[in-house]
Amino acid sequence: MVPNGGMEFGFRAGADVTYQMADKNWEETNATSPTAPVAYSTEAYFKYGMNDRSDLEISLPWYFYDKDYALLHDRTESFGGFDRAHLAAKIGLGKTGTGLVAGFFVPVGQEKIVGFKPEWGFTLGTFCGYRKGTWYADGLATWSTTPKSSSGFQPGDVTVMMARGGVQLDEGVAPNFALNYSFTGRSNTNDVASGEVVHKILATPGCLLQLDEDWTMDVRVPVVVMGANVHASAGLSVGIIGYFEP
Repeated sequence: MVPNGGMEFGFRAGADVTYQMADKNWEETNATSPTAPVAYSTEAYFKYGMNDRSDLEISLPWYFYDKDYALLHDRTESFGGFDRAHLAAKIGLGKTGTGLVAGFFVPVGQEKIVGFKPEWGFTLGTFCGYRKGTWYADGLATWSTTPKSSSGFQPGDVTVMMARGGVQLDEGVAPNFALNYSFTGRSNTNDVASGEVVHKILATPGCLLQLDEDWTMDVRVPVVVMGANVHASAGLSVGIIGYFEP
């Protein structure tokens, strides 16, 4: 949580290379593409501490997919653009280290990236955290939904669960490891289901490197280790985080 009146800025950039495709039976096959398909991404976010037990965050992601990645999705050319912006509040419950998450997606962004005509969406969830000495662990679970549009289309709901642990070492170095599971349900049009469900299990070793009192570098190596109807990929993500207290 960001302290009362405090601010946090972050910018992250990364690239993921698809090495295989996971089908609906959780079996992996080689990606049918001339070379290794690459997906690039960036995300900018801002957090503000509303009080000692809650903060507000807004984020805006951007993606670019190269031509080989596009071929896996029946496109002939590379493409990119913004996804929907997301605004969320985290509300702590006393001194328990737990709390609630509530947010919404803003209907901006580009249809080719969002996957459908951008609409309002909503997120509910919970989080928890534990600290003892130099060790820490935290978790997050969210459920996101987008209501049916005027055309009768509704994308599948998305459920995400994440657990992470790490240790603070000397000289501002904090290695960590996260495990993330996400599930996307089937979309439907006029209450007729279509498409496939998507399962993804993501392992992410990483490390926080404190540059000075205000700035930190966040390095992550995300690897999709298992899934269904999803890209099996590995990549590198680097973020810069700035903290400013009142």
